Amino acid sequence: MGAMNLFRMYRHFVAIYVKGKMAYHLSLVFEMVANTILIGVYFAGFVVIFSNFDGIAGWSRDQILFMFTTSWLSYSLSCFFFWRPMKDMGQLVRTGKFDLYLTRPINPLLYMVLQQFEYTFLPRLGLAAFFWLYSMRRLGIDWNCLSVFFYALNMFSAFVIFSAITIFTGTLSFWTVKSEEIVSLLTNNDYGLKNYTDYPLPIYSKGMQALLTFAVPYAFTGYYPVALLLGKSVPFPALRFAAPLVALAAGFGSRAFWRFGLKHYGSAGA
Repeated sequence: MGAMNLFRMYRHFVAIYVKGKMAYHLSLVFEMVANTILIGVYFAGFVVIFSNFDGIAGWSRDQILFMFTTSWLSYSLSCFFFWRPMKDMGQLVRTGKFDLYLTRPINPLLYMVLQQFEYTFLPRLGLAAFFWLYSMRRLGIDWNCLSVFFYALNMFSAFVIFSAITIFTGTLSFWTVKSEEIVSLLTNNDYGLKNYTDYPLPIYSKGMQALLTFAVPYAFTGYYPVALLLGKSVPFPALRFAAPLVALAAGFGSRAFWRFGLKHYGSAGA
């Protein structure tokens, strides 16, 4: 399937999805307002923290703001595509509705992604973009062709890492009864492990640093690339350039795990 055909199909599905949501337009508005308030409160909490401290672990307020908004941008874009499908996987498998995706003449994961659009992440994306621009301007980073390429490559790598982790957790639904909690535990930015990527790695214990670097590689979605860009020292210096390789491994790993899950899937009605 060509890229243009895929884009047209996605645009068609999104239009249908949004029209369905607009049938309950007040609910949609309340959802958007509630999410905007929620994210606004998070940034307000960030301001409160730095009204009492000049910096954390050698990072200034603007440096930390730039780091975690870098991560948030990739995270929000990934969630547009993969958060809802993987969040719903457990219910689809339990009820047998996942069988419907297997009868379509298209990859089931691709079909799950195409038929939805997680609009609730729009406020997160918008506020993250605003504070990303704000912090970047205050830092006065000396951008050149090499640094722009490095930053863009690492942003894409972060998108792949977030997507791979979300797909991996959703795939567990083929074996677990309630996988929604696992998905939230690892990927929810409000109370899950993802929340630990909002601050510099050195403030955490050695065990947590190792977990976020080698087991669930969230440290490569913002901390390591931005640390190199800002000339910061890091716990594992050799890994500052490793985000693209980590993304490659995570992407292929989650793809293989998804295929393995499909191969061993047994319908709830079987």
